[in-house]
Amino acid sequence: MKVNKVVVPRWFDRHLHLRTGKMLKTVLPCTLNQRATGAVIMGNIPYPNQTSTIAKALAYRKEITSLIPVDSDFNPRMTYYLTDDTSPEEVMRGYEEGVWCAAKLYMANQKGHGGTTGSQHGVKNLLGRYPVFAAMEREGIPLLGHFEAVEEDVDEFDREIVSLERDLIPLLKAFPELMVVFEHITDGRAADFVAQAPYQIRATVTAHHLMMNRNAMFWIGMNPANYCRPVPKREDHRLKVRKYVTGGNRRFGAGTDSAPHDEEAKSRCYGCAAGIFTAPAAVEMYTTVFDEDDALKHLGPFLSENFLCLYEMKVSNEMMTIERTCTFDFWVPQKVGTVQIFAGGRYFPWKLVD
Repeated sequence: MKVNKVVVPRWFDRHLHLRTGKMLKTVLPCTLNQRATGAVIMGNIPYPNQTSTIAKALAYRKEITSLIPVDSDFNPRMTYYLTDDTSPEEVMRGYEEGVWCAAKLYMANQKGHGGTTGSQHGVKNLLGRYPVFAAMEREGIPLLGHFEAVEEDVDEFDREIVSLERDLIPLLKAFPELMVVFEHITDGRAADFVAQAPYQIRATVTAHHLMMNRNAMFWIGMNPANYCRPVPKREDHRLKVRKYVTGGNRRFGAGTDSAPHDEEAKSRCYGCAAGIFTAPAAVEMYTTVFDEDDALKHLGPFLSENFLCLYEMKVSNEMMTIERTCTFDFWVPQKVGTVQIFAGGRYFPWKLVD
């Protein structure tokens, strides 16, 4: 029997980019309108404001909260931006004072190139950060990792698995109780590891990586609108990740990695910006994926429950309702401001109504 309505606790976005300034003002309402109780906010905003100190993280949080309506309970959970200058004391003090809920690992190479937007100031010497990871393991501070190898000689479509084998596995062996989240996972081999590894590891998954494979970047010519980091992988990888997600594995949770860029930056012919913006319709996109896999019973835990305690969040007592639309009345807008929306102009059979 076809289900026409799904009621789940209000959800929590475990990976979100809000940017700063005018862009923040443009995109924040999209997440608020999706009834999220909060989000884990990534700190890779333009240098030197990246959240690599307590003062910078507090300033960024103040900028965000100044735009949240007084009647909203949206909770921006800040993250610490790890660098080669990070000290254990700074990470622990910010965590104890409630400035951030986790530390975010972006890796960079010796040439100062990172794996994604704003990551060039990240960690070049991972072994040198081991004292920080030891303190985080001891104090129960989660590590949110963008696990992609950043060397130029690593194949673009193998960056996750190379980083997993070279960086993540030794890290987990050295600190077996460290809580780690493999962010925006796309590689089926990495998903197998997360699902089965005897460590405190979880993974966030985006809506767009569940919906498209790497062909989308080349459909009818080069398509920068579908370019993001990590890049989408082969179809078998997409299906493997999706199998764990819609199959109800509790180690996987919703993290949109919604990453807005001005349309000029996304569409330029050279050096187009990496990032896909899904915030205006994230709930509808996730719901459609679960519906297509006949797995709506697992939607609630994925959106609203799985490993929320890592971010010091509780499952919401308030519910939200998503209904199947029969009148083609939910079409994803093409843009918000000057930001292109993923699947803009596409009809989705579900709509968040309350």
